[in-house]
Amino acid sequence: MRYLVAVPLILLSYVAVPFGHLTLSSYLFQRSLPFGDEEFDFAAEFTEKFAYLNGFWPVTVALLLFVVLWWMTAAWPRIALLPSAPIAFVGLLTAKGAEQFVLCVATPLVAWGLAWLAAKVVSWPVTGDVRRSPVEVLIGLRGGGRLRVQSRRLLVDKLPPPRHPSSPVGRVAIRFDRIGHVEAGTVVSPAQWRFGNTSELTITPGPALRIIGGGQEWLLPVDDVDTTMRLVLERARRRAKADPRPPMDSTRWAEAKKLWDLGPSQPMRPNQKKVRHGTHHLMLVLSVLTAAMAGYSVFRAFSGSWSFVFGALFFGGISYGTARGWASLGAAVKLAEENPHSPLADEPDPRRIPVTGWSSQPTMLGQTSDL
Repeated sequence: MRYLVAVPLILLSYVAVPFGHLTLSSYLFQRSLPFGDEEFDFAAEFTEKFAYLNGFWPVTVALLLFVVLWWMTAAWPRIALLPSAPIAFVGLLTAKGAEQFVLCVATPLVAWGLAWLAAKVVSWPVTGDVRRSPVEVLIGLRGGGRLRVQSRRLLVDKLPPPRHPSSPVGRVAIRFDRIGHVEAGTVVSPAQWRFGNTSELTITPGPALRIIGGGQEWLLPVDDVDTTMRLVLERARRRAKADPRPPMDSTRWAEAKKLWDLGPSQPMRPNQKKVRHGTHHLMLVLSVLTAAMAGYSVFRAFSGSWSFVFGALFFGGISYGTARGWASLGAAVKLAEENPHSPLADEPDPRRIPVTGWSSQPTMLGQTSDL
């Protein structure tokens, strides 16, 4: 039922907003003409813009991304900028007058806001259907950072830059099948908490959630700790799926081993350089574009000259290679996020007090995965 409300909001954000921008731009342009006081047909102009641009391919790509990432609510607002931001940017370059300037600035903001609202509709409030579903729930942390309760794992992002500039990842994750201990508690005095990627978060006094699993220990300052703990526990019971780690000599451990080499003896110092995530997705974009060019070459080969076969092979090879590279690099980064410490290291002791002034009420989960 939630998606019955969210999908129309997504269509407004991804389709109606960019073409509405083009329609209003035409209206403002006509009104600026000396004889621009004649009646303007908004519906006909909107239809004409849509047909003239053949649907505008960024809109199609945005809708395809939504279909693929229907559960990742954090991505929806960013996807909304794919069709809206280029149109708004071009409009700013040619804007004449304050009205066109305001329209160009408002277009991506409205698109982002509608997608953000759609994400809120499907994830809040956190009821039983949300806890059991794979849809991503975003929870802000006091002092910075964000907990993302995803389909198969917990992910903490938006952390301060890692203390060590050589850290390959700026976020950490724990798979549900590796969670072994969850407890809610209270911190009575400020404390610093260092995650496995060497990022440090200031734990302000108040409720906090402690999670142990996968060789990691997290202390997350969340205000609604009871709701968050219930969400984590039920999502873990419902969605946990065993995912054995690859052999230790696999090349997929390359990024994770960089973290393991950053031992306690390594110097830690203030670092303002954040780790950029998602740059490897450019390889996926290149793969999709070259795949389209390969498909066009195949079409021309059957409808025209057979010389296009060489183009199909060339672009097809590039598409396949970049897709393989994207998948390989993405798997290595994901493995580093989930294993900032070596799997051979001991699991943190839940009986140990994590910080001074910590009091808790523990809830135990059975370990369900291998090493």
